[in-house]
Amino acid sequence: GGVFALGQLLEGVVLQPLLLGDKIGLHPVAVIFAVMAGGQLFGFTGILLALPVAAVIMVLLRYLHDRYKNSTLYDQQRDSRPVVAA
Repeated sequence: GGVFALGQLLEGVVLQPLLLGDKIGLHPVAVIFAVMAGGQLFGFTGILLALPVAAVIMVLLRYLHDRYKNSTLYDQQRDSRPVVAA
């Protein structure tokens, strides 16, 4: 029983987050957090939908970050830094 429990613990806490996180581009801690938060908020349905929702949120955040970096607002902030004399 102990060997089975240890195997299940390692699979659930170590292997699954590493393998799933690598496939969808999330950090293993983010995978664990998403599944736990989804389970707490929405029960079994939340557990099933947690990773797809987290992946969509990450795609949107990356898109918004890239859009900001390519915007004139970002260029204005970079150009307005004071020049420090050496």
